Amino acid sequence: MNVNKKGIALILAAVLVTAGCASKEAAGPAEAPAAPTPVQVEAAKMGLVTSEAGFSAKLAPSEEVQVSPKVTGKITTLPVKLGQYVKQGDLLFRLDEQDIQNSIAQAEASYKLSQASLNQAKNSSSQGLEQAKNSLKQAEQGLSDAQVNLQRMQQLFKEGAISTQQFEQAQTSLNNAQTAYDNARESYQSAEQMSNIQVSEASVKQSAVSLQNAREQLANAVVTAPISGYVSSVKGAIGQFASPQGPVVVLVNTNPLIVKANLSEAEITTVKVGSAAKVNVTSLNKQLDAKVTAVSPVMDSMLKAYPIEITIPNPSNELKADMVVNVTFQGQNAGKAQKLIVSRKAVFDRDGKQNVFVINGDVAKEVEVTTGDSSSDDIEVLTGISQGDQVVVKGQTLLKDGSKVTIAK
Repeated sequence: MNVNKKGIALILAAVLVTAGCASKEAAGPAEAPAAPTPVQVEAAKMGLVTSEAGFSAKLAPSEEVQVSPKVTGKITTLPVKLGQYVKQGDLLFRLDEQDIQNSIAQAEASYKLSQASLNQAKNSSSQGLEQAKNSLKQAEQGLSDAQVNLQRMQQLFKEGAISTQQFEQAQTSLNNAQTAYDNARESYQSAEQMSNIQVSEASVKQSAVSLQNAREQLANAVVTAPISGYVSSVKGAIGQFASPQGPVVVLVNTNPLIVKANLSEAEITTVKVGSAAKVNVTSLNKQLDAKVTAVSPVMDSMLKAYPIEITIPNPSNELKADMVVNVTFQGQNAGKAQKLIVSRKAVFDRDGKQNVFVINGDVAKEVEVTTGDSSSDDIEVLTGISQGDQVVVKGQTLLKDGSKVTIAK
């Protein structure tokens, strides 16, 4: 019995030793610590944030002219091409002149016909006036004779020398003579007015104007550049019909260019004609000095803002219309107190809150912050960090609170 107990104890000891060895082999070697995350940092500093909100705009030509003909016609010559520079007075296009010349010939014939009608009216009116004058004289004499006769008959009627019927006949004769006189006088006055001549003279004037217009249309068949500039569009082609309703060529003047922006009621109080401005051309990564050349005194009712214009010289034609620019004004931050600012890239949102990573030694600490004004580059930090704190501006997506970091350059 004692021998069995001793054997069992030995077996259990062997099993425990074997299990311990197996456990150590399963655990393996201890895990190595994670490698530090490389990050880039910048120091929080005091400064001013220049807001660019509301000042994004596009460059526009200082002049743009859509050139269309004054008359309708077929294009026979179109020497200009897209992008070509033309001077004021250079030929842009020419229309077919044959139809216009036919119109001139028709207008000349109409003018000659109206002149002939006027001469005929004058001759007819002269003869009619003479006849009306003679008729008036005859009627005037007849009226006078009838008046004398009525007076004589009235005296005889009183004396009983004539009958009532004879006296009434004399009165009737006077009434008829008066009517004849009135008609003759009216005819004479109408003849004096020479209404036919006036109508003919008006027709001659109208025909003369039509002829002059037709001759001017011949000159309008040749269309030249109204300004010096570049051809930005050619919408016609040889053989096509052009009309005053549609432009054939569009010209633009790109020296200088114009920046058109809209300022709020608060912003417009610091800007006037002559105010200095900084214009940052995004695509060229270039900043230009410019000045305000126009300020509207009236708010745009649709935009609820005041339109302004900034002129930018462009002698080398390096700048192109429709390039996007950001505009800031010198002195717009005058009187503002400096505040703590960091790069806008340092601030990120997490769970609806704004945070930054601050480096303490080789450890990144996530800190909640409150922010103020911002621009495309910087943002004000009102609470959460202090001046000189090193904040992560690149690599924060790989971090969590307490992560080990190494500063990359």
